Parts: sequence; structure tokens; C-alpha cells
Amino acid sequence: MKKLIIIILAIIGSLNAKAQKLIAYVASNGITYHLKDTVHLGRGSAPNGTFLYLQMGGWAAIASYSASDGPNANNIGRGYANTAVIVKKINQTKIKGIVKVYFTVGGGNITNYLLYIEDAIQTCEVTPCTAPDNNQQIVADKFDLLKKLKGLLDSGAITQTEYDEQKKKILNQ
Repeated sequence: MKKLIIIILAIIGSLNAKAQKLIAYVASNGITYHLKDTVHLGRGSAPNGTFLYLQMGGWAAIASYSASDGPNANNIGRGYANTAVIVKKINQTKIKGIVKVYFTVGGGNITNYLLYIEDAIQTCEVTPCTAPDNNQQIVADKFDLLKKLKGLLDSGAITQTEYDEQKKKILNQ
């Protein structure tokens, strides 16, 4: 057991040595996360409701590790569903050639957790889990402009030719 703890500490140490600290991160859900921000949790994405991408970190992960629990030993339970955590650190590292961003977060107790933010967003373990649909706003803006343009035409402020030219521009944006 002592050897296992030493190996785990060595792995964590090597990950931390390669990690680059960030002060902010723009995530795929359209939110820019900063230190001390609140991250709203959704539901765990594992079949039993536990969180796959919110995991116990630090000394607690080592102290509670049990080989019999398998690879999900450090997953956080479903009791954290629809709660929030606070960003303490934002880290970027390369794991097997892939850049990963993870947050060290606090959940209001003695230990910290690791939140693999992009994976959590993709599985809706973090809310909002999708970026806002900017296309809907663009379409709404176009229709609003067309409505105003039609009002100008009807009031005689512009000619039919001017209306047609402006309408074509708006629709081709």
C-alpha cells in the first residue's frame, strides 16, 4: 500500500509539474470562467448518477483510494447534483498529447476536487452545458431590420428600389 501511495504521489507531482496555471478560461458553453467564480453542477453522467468528470483531488484522493473500487474510485457522488463549486485554480496540461483544462474547485468542505471542465460540459455535469444559440438572435435581428425597412417604405421615406437593395443586403448577411 505504501508503494502504491508513493507511485500515485509521483504521478500527481508529474502532472502538476507540467500543468500551466491560467487566470481565466473560455469554455465551449460560452462562459468565461475566472478564479473564484461559481460553477453550477448538473447531474452526474455515470449510470449510477455519480460524476465522472468531478473527482476527489489532493490528499483525500490518496487517503481514500482503494484498488477494489476500480477506475471510478474518486468520482464524486450524485449528492452533488444541482449544487455549485468555486473555482480555486485553472490548470491546462497535456495528457497523451491532448490539451486538457481542469479546475481545482472547492465544494464547501475540507478537500478540493478536480473538474475536467470540457468533459463535464459535454456530458452536462456542468450547466449550462451548451453554448447560447447566437443564430436565433441573428435571425431575429434580420427580421426586425426588415420590419423597420418595410415601415420606411410604407411611410414613403424610401423608394421601392432602395427598399429592394437594403432588403437584399440584410438577407445576404
